[in-house]
Amino acid sequence: MFNLLNINEHLDSNETVLEFFRPSRLAYLFQYLLHIIIFIAAVIFTFYGQPSSNLFILWKFINLISEIVLVYAIIMILRLEYRIWSRRYALTNERMLYSRGIFSEVFKSVPYYKVTDIGFFQTLWDKIANTGTVTIDTAGTDEYEIRYRKIKRPLEIKKMINDRQNLTRTKTPKSKK
Repeated sequence: MFNLLNINEHLDSNETVLEFFRPSRLAYLFQYLLHIIIFIAAVIFTFYGQPSSNLFILWKFINLISEIVLVYAIIMILRLEYRIWSRRYALTNERMLYSRGIFSEVFKSVPYYKVTDIGFFQTLWDKIANTGTVTIDTAGTDEYEIRYRKIKRPLEIKKMINDRQNLTRTKTPKSKK
């Protein structure tokens, strides 16, 4: 399946994907709009007609700056798309998965029973757009083990992780004293 890209390769034989998700474009809406506006302004300045001869040197300088800004806007829009397409997140019946990269890959997985803390972060725009960041901490790490950035429905994802975490705790046999 194209959407799952490399996630299926990391599944165990009896493991199934419950939820697959990526960062949301809506979470990056302001960056998209900003860079599209910069792109349009740069195109207008780059391809606008030549002024009279007494402003020729100034116009060449403005034209050069606008070409640089045009390239910058294209790079930033491509960078946003790369962020979205290179990050793949999944919740399975056994663990949480994180995969990043298109040409190379960084992969992390954490079983639900090893989760010690689930963090949640939303800006004002994230609340309006129903996006946010969910962070998963495990025992023995100083940094977040997995960070699901700018995802849609972050509270639902957090609740799914909590439910799976509670389910694995009830299934795990308690040690005898």
